[in-house]
Order: sequence, then structure tokens, then C-alpha cells
Amino acid sequence: MMKKRYLLIILALGFNFTFAQVGINTPNPRGILHTDGQKDNPVSGTTFTPAQQSNDVLITNAGRIGAGTHSPAVKVDARNSGNGAIGFGTSTLTAAAADEGAVRYNSGMEYSNGNQWLPLLTAQPAVNKVIVIAAKTDNTVKLVTPSAATTTGLQNRASNYLVGWTKTFESNSGTSFNASTGIFTAPRNGVYVATFTTDLAPLAINYTTDPLNPIQIEAIWQLYDNTTGLLSTNIVNTVKCVNTMSSNSNGNIDAGSNCTASFYMTAGQRLMPYIWFNLNGLATAGFSLNNTGGYNNLTIAEQ
Repeated sequence: MMKKRYLLIILALGFNFTFAQVGINTPNPRGILHTDGQKDNPVSGTTFTPAQQSNDVLITNAGRIGAGTHSPAVKVDARNSGNGAIGFGTSTLTAAAADEGAVRYNSGMEYSNGNQWLPLLTAQPAVNKVIVIAAKTDNTVKLVTPSAATTTGLQNRASNYLVGWTKTFESNSGTSFNASTGIFTAPRNGVYVATFTTDLAPLAINYTTDPLNPIQIEAIWQLYDNTTGLLSTNIVNTVKCVNTMSSNSNGNIDAGSNCTASFYMTAGQRLMPYIWFNLNGLATAGFSLNNTGGYNNLTIAEQ
């Protein structure tokens, strides 16, 4: 009886020493636990083709898991010559419960910083975003309405639609911005941030105070629908930025303004800048922009 017990102990110890590495479907394991899914690994040796490794899963003595690779470099490594994609599921856990570093799929990849789920940055979209940069160095405008004829000279207490831009850049060599008309047309649905600055040539501000018409210059973005019209019935939205002056000037000064706004635009909708100012009693189209020094600029960026 005692001999049998010794024999069992010896066999158990031999099993532990022999099977310090366990192979499933392979007599030649390369980790402490190694599964050969297709039973296509060599029975001996250390050379395995990428195809043979691609259907294997193993755990190394460093506690790393390789799925499709025998040499995992990180805790979980699925980089291989076959299908190395990893699928993530959703989770109802709060970010705090999941803790920092957790990843889930929730109509897009998100990670937990320990307080909230945040979106992971995605790859560059197939279509590059539109960016337009333009400058204006002349006094051409369309007065009162954007469908009017182009004239030279800005007018006090009138809508001055800014045309005649010089486009210095548009991404992808695009044509979304018509520099001649000053109209930007959205190439697709999305959010667009638009900004422009203007500066009038030095002039004397000497207008009688009027509560209904204060001394001011307005920079305005007007959004039109996706038809061809530029009438009031085609206006979808208007954003106005106002720069007011508290009193008359002792001499000639610069009067400028700027306007930055975000618009959700559908494909084909159009965006156009214009200014309106009330700076003195003149009502003639004889005002000028400050066309030197790069003061009159326009930028539109798709988000």
C-alpha cells in the first residue's frame, strides 16, 4: 500500500514537471497554455508560419495573451497576418464603476477617464473637411440686396454685401467658396464655423445721437436656403455682431467690426457676409474699406 502511495506521488510530480506548459491540439506548446485551433502547428521546433500562428491563442509566463501571435508584446495582443480585429461591446456601467481606462462601444468608441465616458478620436474621414481663407482689398459691394449689381463704394445706413474677395486657400482645391460673389455653398450637411473681419478707412464719426439709430457698425452673416434665390424669402438664419461707438470723434478714426458664428448647414445652403453702419449723416456710396494692412478677412471651416 505504501509503495502505491509513493508511486502516485511520483506520477503527480512527474505530471506537474512534464506539463508545466499545456498544449491543446498541439504537442508543442509555446506558452504555459497554448491552443492550436486548426491543429496545424509542427509537432516540434520553434518555427511557426504566420498562418499557423493566426489560429492560435496562448498565455505566456509573463501573463500576456496572444491571439494569433506567439509573441504578445502587451497584455492582450491580437496583431497577426489574419483577422486581428477586436470587437468591443456596449456597457451600462457608469464611467466611475468601469474605472479609468475602460473602453466600450456606444454608437462609436468611448473610453472612461474615471468620471465620464469620452469619445475616442476616429480615423480621418474619407472626405477632408472644407477650410476657406479669403481676403478683401477693394471696395466692391452689392448695396441693399445681394442680388443687386456690383458697385464700388460703401454706403452709410445701408446693407453692404461684400463681394470681390481674393481666395488665398481652399482645402482640396475646392469650389465651395465663390470669391467673386462672396457666397459659400455647403458641400454636405454639417456644422460650419464662419468668421470675417472688416475695417473702414479712417473717417470722422459725427452723427447726431439717435436712440433708435445709435452710432455703430454691424458685421452680419446671412444664411440662405439651397435654392438659387437671394431674396428675403430664401433667408434661413441671420447672425449679427454689433460694435457700437459711444460718441463722435475729434478726428478721423478706424471703425471696424467682426463676426464669428456656427451654422448647421444642409448641402446646398449658402452663406454670405455683409456690413451695415451708421457713423455720420452722409448717405452716399462714398465710403471705403481700409484696404491695406490685411484688415478685411474671411475664414470658413467645416467641423
